[in-house]
Amino acid sequence: MLRKLMLVLGATALALTIALPASASHAKPVKPAKPATHTKKAPSPHEQCLKALHDAKKAFKAQQRADWKALLTSQKAARQSLHASQKAASKALHTQQTTEHTTFVQQHPNATPAEVQAFHAQQHAAAKALHDAQKADTKALHAQQAAARKALHASQKAAKKAFNAQQKLAKKAC
Repeated sequence: MLRKLMLVLGATALALTIALPASASHAKPVKPAKPATHTKKAPSPHEQCLKALHDAKKAFKAQQRADWKALLTSQKAARQSLHASQKAASKALHTQQTTEHTTFVQQHPNATPAEVQAFHAQQHAAAKALHDAQKADTKALHAQQAAARKALHASQKAAKKAFNAQQKLAKKAC
């Protein structure tokens, strides 16, 4: 029995000596650390020149977008301001006409149809005059804003043409 036990222990030891190195090989091998002095190659002067041209182009486009956005923002503010002032003027006219109507009714309790018709015609004329003036102001603002957009577009188109010519020459120089 002792022999059998010794035989089993020997076989187990032999099996373990073969199995342990095999199981150890499945672990990730340790990679050597990269040296800390490893850096990228410095870009060549040509690459630096092309990068500068690219950055200049991006800055130019960003500036043009900012100019366009600023114009649209200022025009929106002008439209809103005009609308608010027109709304206030309409409200003021309505309040004034309501007061005038109350006064007219108190002063002329037995007004003739001709007097009432004349009063209403006068109020209608005042409302129409305000409406026409507001319509003209809106139309003038719209025309002025369209002209400003066209002018900015034309100036940006000319600037872009000049910038592209400059970039072309600079690219040749790189």
